[in-house]
Amino acid sequence: MKKSLRLIAVLSAFCLLLCGCRPATKPEPDDFYTVGFGSVALAVPADSDQPLYIAGYHAGREITGVLDEQRASAVWLENGAASVLLISVDCVGLGSDTVATIRKRIAAVPELSRCDSVNVIATHTHAGIDTLGLWGPIGVDGKNDDFTQTLIDGVVQAAKTAYADRTAGTLTYSETETAFLQEDSRYPKQYDKNIYQLRFTPFDGEHNGIRIWSFAAHAEALRSENTQVSRDYPGAVCDLITQQTGEDTLYLPGAIGGLVMTPVLVDPFDAEANLQRTGERIATVAMLKPDRSRELAPSVKVSRVIFDTQLENTLFQYYRFLGILQNDVRYTLFDGYRLQTELTVLQLGDVTLALLPGEVFPELVSGTGEDPALAELAAAAGIEDLVVIGLANDELGYILPPSVFVTDPALPYVHEAEGDHYEETNSVGPKVAVDLAEAFEKALKAIA
Repeated sequence: MKKSLRLIAVLSAFCLLLCGCRPATKPEPDDFYTVGFGSVALAVPADSDQPLYIAGYHAGREITGVLDEQRASAVWLENGAASVLLISVDCVGLGSDTVATIRKRIAAVPELSRCDSVNVIATHTHAGIDTLGLWGPIGVDGKNDDFTQTLIDGVVQAAKTAYADRTAGTLTYSETETAFLQEDSRYPKQYDKNIYQLRFTPFDGEHNGIRIWSFAAHAEALRSENTQVSRDYPGAVCDLITQQTGEDTLYLPGAIGGLVMTPVLVDPFDAEANLQRTGERIATVAMLKPDRSRELAPSVKVSRVIFDTQLENTLFQYYRFLGILQNDVRYTLFDGYRLQTELTVLQLGDVTLALLPGEVFPELVSGTGEDPALAELAAAAGIEDLVVIGLANDELGYILPPSVFVTDPALPYVHEAEGDHYEETNSVGPKVAVDLAEAFEKALKAIA
């Protein structure tokens, strides 16, 4: 029977050739990327019964106005074998509980339910409404329920729009080195100077191009006295790129721990002028001819690893006990408090994105000689181009090299230790870096 069917197929093909015809063909899914974009403004609640606190600096400060609205922006990206959502939210950070709620909502949408990997990344703007609860009055949850709902609804709508916007095209990867656009407030003065970009070009010429860009600096060009809602420099850069290129644009933060930030560019200081100047400088570099650029082979691979780490920060424990932080935390007699979190590795062609749950010190990427280095683990797996994305799917605070982790001996995590050790007071503990490196290695092996 099989031989007869094979003979019929051969004869049919021969007859088509004799007639001067060809069988109808269409591109295989693996011949291109399919990408779509969506973005939604996150309006400030007009008549909420709860206060709206500004996040990032001081506790208990309510917003006084809106400079520009926070947004949720999404990119749907697939290539036959796998589909991914990259969702950028203009906020200081999102806990794993909020991310879990977003994923459930997205999974309930029929057309989105087939997505293999939903990733929600905070831009870490220090001019957004408190989304973690840590910036209300001391011991008081600073989150606003109405805004939280607006954010979740906005993320889902952005994802729907991105899916509906899908079209086929090519994906290009590039790196451009910056100069004098970052500073590090803690020794060693180390940071990644590159702007990394993924640019999607549609085949049809009708859809907008899409640009995903990443830069390693805290979004706080407006500085600490600002009380107006703003996306800060990520929003300014996205707007400028879109205005000048017509491309839809999405920002993802890099390894910003340390504390890496943009410098003051106007004197005397004016918050809004400094934001505008910072946005212009970064956007100009982003639109320059890149130092390295190449088209990526159409391939999407994704690996997610759930892991746990020791929660030593007593203030974080206290906020978890109050219900302000709602991460998945368990207590055991032998290990104390253990916090569950995750990381994701995404490979696009031969470029690897590491989506990490916090503010990673750049020394943990490039290495210090004493601590685990993600770049070395990637190189051992045959990966040449590694792009680290922070604040993805959770916010663990600062992730420091264990060799430099110092806490106050009397009141650790409450008082800052002598010297330059602010970041330790906003970290879950010294062991997270090692646990993160082990999880990263597992993810690389799973994706190989």
